[in-house]
Amino acid sequence: MYTGIAIYNSKELSPIAAYELGSLFFSVFDITITGAGYYKYIKNGDDHDLIEIPFSELKEKILSQEATAFRIYCEQENYTPWLSSFGYTTNEFGSFYHIDAQFPNKIDNHEKIISFIKLLVDKIKFSYGVIYDSDRVTKTFYYATGNNLVNIYPYENPSVFKRETPGRFNGKERYNDNMLRMVYLYNIINNFHLKINVGNANLKQWILGNKEHGSLEKLNDELWLWKVEKTYLDEINKFCGEAGILIAWKAQSPKKIARKLP
Repeated sequence: MYTGIAIYNSKELSPIAAYELGSLFFSVFDITITGAGYYKYIKNGDDHDLIEIPFSELKEKILSQEATAFRIYCEQENYTPWLSSFGYTTNEFGSFYHIDAQFPNKIDNHEKIISFIKLLVDKIKFSYGVIYDSDRVTKTFYYATGNNLVNIYPYENPSVFKRETPGRFNGKERYNDNMLRMVYLYNIINNFHLKINVGNANLKQWILGNKEHGSLEKLNDELWLWKVEKTYLDEINKFCGEAGILIAWKAQSPKKIARKLP
């Protein structure tokens, strides 16, 4: 299993600050950096490619402004395309401002995840973030942007989130304030999210009204960490989905009972 981190609306983060944050990511999770790459247009067209370089050369490429969007990774035998990676993406190359990271899911990761979340909040300004699990590193990677029709819940529409994103889709970005993508084990939400109506209460009141709805921790004046126990994830997603506050929610069709042959 793998854990993924996706941070949205990170447009105020500079490439060099993202580089430093990426280095911290690998340090926090005790993962060795084996390489890096930066995105570059092929000639004068719209096509682009990831130019692989040693990690030791990435900082110089960033400072010279040759690298404006990049990925740092740990490659390991029997893991494709990598064991772990940290990516910084801008509105260039047909994408949008966000950060994504993938790493192996381990039993002792909880405290490290919390530590990294607090590092994120301390070092950069953003509006929304999610931390989720998946069975493959490629799924974990594609899920961050909503590409390749990847979902992590059976009751999740895999095609709608990317249409919410800016860049080439020119989406509404409702995840920044008045909706959530889905509900995950860790949700970094803001004050606007807490005011979303859920039934007869706002989201903050609803979360605090029942321990099964998770816990809220204030991270700074704008952001909160909403933690949800895995046991209650399906139930919470169902409630929030039916309340109309989840972008990617889809109601599951009732299972048909097979008819017995006469």
